[in-house]
Amino acid sequence: MIAIRAALVLAALALTVSAPVVAAAGPAAGGASTDHAVKRFPAQTKVAGFYKGRTVRYLDLGPVKLRPGNKVAPIWVVENGASGQRNVIDVAPGDTGYTPLWRVVMVRFADGVAPRLLRSAAEVRAARAAGEVTLRETDVVVNCPVLGFGQKTTLGFDDGDTVAYLDLGPVKLRPGNKVAPIWVVESGAKGQRNVIDVVPGDRGYTPLWRVVMVRFAAGVEPRVLRSAAQVEAARAAGDVTLRRTAIVVNCPVV
Repeated sequence: MIAIRAALVLAALALTVSAPVVAAAGPAAGGASTDHAVKRFPAQTKVAGFYKGRTVRYLDLGPVKLRPGNKVAPIWVVENGASGQRNVIDVAPGDTGYTPLWRVVMVRFADGVAPRLLRSAAEVRAARAAGEVTLRETDVVVNCPVLGFGQKTTLGFDDGDTVAYLDLGPVKLRPGNKVAPIWVVESGAKGQRNVIDVVPGDRGYTPLWRVVMVRFAAGVEPRVLRSAAQVEAARAAGDVTLRRTAIVVNCPVV
């Protein structure tokens, strides 16, 4: 993923979910325990930024295309800032209005003004009011979940392994945006978790998941499904039905 730094942003411009549809476990219906060690992945791109004068870190998951009206927050990117300047945000997990989706606003110091560090939205706005900087809102929206504010992870299954992801809730995307399926078993055995098929490092990995509901057929004893292959085999055998939904959730695997 491309860090949103001033030199790169124009070229390309990193909570627990409340949506019950992606809750991790199905109802207790028998089946063996599925608690296993959580598979870990190489560190994903983490970027330092400024929030209300302090340094925070966020995952830089790149740009997304959103339908009009989706909730976003600004992220200020200083194009010609002082040494040590970082991107600036104004809300973090726990704040009213927090979202991991950020509209990029470019900040430029005016000619003749010596750049200085801007460490908060208040400082950006004060500099603008003083005529020291200009702001330019772009059409770029990036997916950058802020870390370190007590967010919990959710466990899921990938190819038989237990994996962990941040469940950041649903997003509304324009048609054609890259998503991957996440299978949610609504009538599963005890210990059932959501199932994904790609993880960081795999071709086609994305943190944006289209929810596919899985239901065991009447008369079929639910069993734990731990991979996309097992879900598909169960469907082929008539043991489960699949229902593709319109819900897309933001769930970066960590």
